[in-house]
Amino acid sequence: DLGREIVLEVGYLGSISRKLESLRAFNESIPGPTGTVLSRAPYPEFGRIQEVDGSAKANYNGLSAKLQKRYSQGATFVVGYTWSKSIDNGSAIRTHDGDTLFPQNSYNLAAERGLSSFHVAHRAVSSLLYELPFGSGRRFLDRGGVVGALVGGWELGSILNLQTGFPITVSTGGRDQSNTGAGFDRPNATGQEVALPRDERGPARWFNTRAFVLQPFGTHGNVGRNTLIGPGLIQWDMSLLKNFRFKEDQNIQFRFEMFNAPNHPNWGNPVASIISPNFGIISGTRGMRELQFGLKYIF
Repeated sequence: DLGREIVLEVGYLGSISRKLESLRAFNESIPGPTGTVLSRAPYPEFGRIQEVDGSAKANYNGLSAKLQKRYSQGATFVVGYTWSKSIDNGSAIRTHDGDTLFPQNSYNLAAERGLSSFHVAHRAVSSLLYELPFGSGRRFLDRGGVVGALVGGWELGSILNLQTGFPITVSTGGRDQSNTGAGFDRPNATGQEVALPRDERGPARWFNTRAFVLQPFGTHGNVGRNTLIGPGLIQWDMSLLKNFRFKEDQNIQFRFEMFNAPNHPNWGNPVASIISPNFGIISGTRGMRELQFGLKYIF
């Protein structure tokens, strides 16, 4: 407790998960440039067999901090920050954001170990609620009647969300480059740095596309899963509320809300298919400014 109704909390959360659901394939063909796909399968008389089993593993480590001001003098706020890392070898049994449906190689799940598709390294959220000091019983314009009803009962609200981006997997865009009949391949790494300097990075070129190259036909690529990080998020929502109290336990609340109030462009993920002509390009945004009016009866 820091005094003046302000409290600081710091904590750590860690977890280890085993036998999580994972989607993989049995009787998957061995990569090769020649021969039919089934001729390189362990059991050529059968096709590709899908299975959901408990082969996925995960771990999470996170440091969190929260600064809170308890409600007093018409104001309260909370500021929270989390620095974390989530790792697994499969985040869902169906595609999740930039993840692929199946492993690149169902016989080598260790090669799928990487950042979870929902991993966010840094996230800070702050919220504020402030009752304006006007009207009956307040510091300014402490009057009753019509004046008090008009200038009193106003509240300002704000929520600010800042976070880094989600991981993305670079793929061959469904092309069966390994010649296994699956189409969940990843390319090879060239050894160049993937991340671009901040002054060179933008929607037209989010990462260094020369860091990846299509692997030779009939082989798996050596690029890991979820090795790219997409654009982060800056979301500032604001609200203006007016309470009309007509009984002790009943009032009508008018709400005006702005989502992404400054209309900041939050970019979508870049194209991560190496065979696409738009590889590395961002072509869309997430959630531009929205305005909303509402009326609520509270009793």
